[in-house]
Amino acid sequence: MILRGRAPALLPLLALAFAFAFFSGCAREPQEVREARFAAERYVAALAGKDLAEIRQRATCVVSTQSVQGGNVLRVEPLRRLPVSSLDSLAASASAAHERSESLWVQATSGDREAQFEDVRRTARLEITYRNAQRAIALSRPDSLHTSGTIVETRAIRMRIRYAGTVVGPKPVDRGMILRLLRAPSGKWIAFSLYTEEDDPRPDGV
Repeated sequence: MILRGRAPALLPLLALAFAFAFFSGCAREPQEVREARFAAERYVAALAGKDLAEIRQRATCVVSTQSVQGGNVLRVEPLRRLPVSSLDSLAASASAAHERSESLWVQATSGDREAQFEDVRRTARLEITYRNAQRAIALSRPDSLHTSGTIVETRAIRMRIRYAGTVVGPKPVDRGMILRLLRAPSGKWIAFSLYTEEDDPRPDGV
C-alpha cells in the first residue's frame, strides 16, 4: 500500500530521469556525427519531397524520387579520410576494371554471359560511385580550389527508406539502404551514392 500510494508522486521524477537520459545520449553524439546524420536526413527529405533544386545542392548521384516517402538513419559509420589523389586513382582503376569486364562479357560464351553481365553491372556501379565522389568535392566547397593533396572525408550512413506507390505495390516497403557522403575541408556533406545493401558496390577508401 505504501508503494502504491507513492507511485503518482514518483511519475514526474521518472519522466524527468527519462528525459535527462535521452538528451544526455544525444549530447554524447559528436558534432561531426550529428552533422552527417542531419545531412542524410535532409537529403532523404528532399527525395521524398521531390525537391529537385535541393537535391542538386545535396547530391551528385542520380536517384529516382518517384516512390520515396521518407526514411530514418539507423547508424552512422566511422569517418574515413583520403587525399584527392587517392580518389582519382581509385576512379581510374574502377574505370579500367569496368572496361575489362565489358570486354569479357562481349567475348563470353552463352553459359557465362549472365554471370559476366552481373560483373559488368558491379564494376559500372563502382566506377559511377567514384566519379560521383569526385564531383562531390567541388559541390561540397565550390568557392575553394582543391588540389591532389586535399584531404576529403567520407561516411557511410545506414538507413531505412520507405517506398510506396503504384510501382511498389499495394503496401509500402521499407528497404535497408547505404548512403555515402563526402565532405571537402570546411565544406558541407554531399551524397554521392545510394544503393540497397545488396547492390552497394563497397568502394575501397570511401
